Amino acid sequence: MSTNIAESIRSSLKSVVSQRVAVDLKATPLETTLIRNGAYCGRRFSLAGFSVVWFQEEGQVKLYSPVGTLEQSCSVSQFCSMGATTGSEEVRRAA
Repeated sequence: MSTNIAESIRSSLKSVVSQRVAVDLKATPLETTLIRNGAYCGRRFSLAGFSVVWFQEEGQVKLYSPVGTLEQSCSVSQFCSMGATTGSEEVRRAA
């Protein structure tokens, strides 16, 4: 796993969540390693009820609300750029 990508996802998660609810920006997201068929396939990051699932092979990130609904699905680079800007036209929003 690339440490730089994981750190970018952590940072972007904090930024995205802080735009929606009050959150301590010093808080560290909970992380879970995802294994599929015995092989590493990604990582789940959770903060203040929100979760981001990073599928490494596909290069995709999915953002879930505290109630478990899919809020966004986009590439890793699009999600990481959300940490600096709000709302990307290329981000697909779940219906």
